[in-house]
Amino acid sequence: MTNEELYLKERVGQKNPFRTPEGYFDQFTANIMAQLPERQPMESKPVAKKVAMPIRHWFYAAACVAALVVTAVSFHFHEVDAPQQVAASESYIDEAADYAMLDNMDIYQLLAEE
Repeated sequence: MTNEELYLKERVGQKNPFRTPEGYFDQFTANIMAQLPERQPMESKPVAKKVAMPIRHWFYAAACVAALVVTAVSFHFHEVDAPQQVAASESYIDEAADYAMLDNMDIYQLLAEE
């Protein structure tokens, strides 16, 4: 137990300070049911509701298909751009080697030192 819990037990003790009136839960359900408003039973659902549910499912399916198509197209274009990115990084390495005035022999020596 923490110090706070021990302090509270010393101050308050084990008894519960909250009490309910005698017989409160005896008629609890009946009292709550009496306070609820009367509700008329539904005779039948409107026609618009019966038609709207299947249409909503078609919209959900169309959204899923659209998401899959967008994902597939973006993945395809990402794969197409990959060789261009490799070529760009190779030209960058060549430019960096020229800037540092390194020839192939210097690069081989640097790689062999590892």
